[in-house]
Amino acid sequence: MNNTFEAIVALLKERGGAFRIHEHVPSYTVADARDRLLFPAERLLKTVAFKIKTGGHILAAVRGPDRIDYRKLAAACGAKRADIVRLTPEEIADVFGVEAWSVSPVALKGEPAVFFDRRVPTEETVFCGIGRADRTLEIQLSDLVQITGGKVIPLLNEEA
Repeated sequence: MNNTFEAIVALLKERGGAFRIHEHVPSYTVADARDRLLFPAERLLKTVAFKIKTGGHILAAVRGPDRIDYRKLAAACGAKRADIVRLTPEEIADVFGVEAWSVSPVALKGEPAVFFDRRVPTEETVFCGIGRADRTLEIQLSDLVQITGGKVIPLLNEEA
């Protein structure tokens, strides 16, 4: 899986944009990151991987504590809510070549649709997975959107 990390870094360098890789103790959850790492909690992104039953994959990135509204995500993909399913850790490793707790919105495999919630900070850099639990990518959201071909849309319940 280190090969995937190295390939993501190479892709980031190739496609341009400023970024930084942070090395740290392994972090497996948003709570781990909040408790063990020095990144601002409001700028931490988690990327959740899904499959569409009719074919294809989705990566959805939201702020760490936020919960994805599956209906909104399905609608963005032109699918029904019942047709999107969260990937298991084994499926994440198989499809994207990374550990479940270090999913990156920058995918090398699987050709996923990539979505970022509109509440993700845009004025400062964000911190997200890059394929290893002991590394974090720091980058501007606009660069992530350009590199991934992603879209910024509402992904949360309106009450969130």
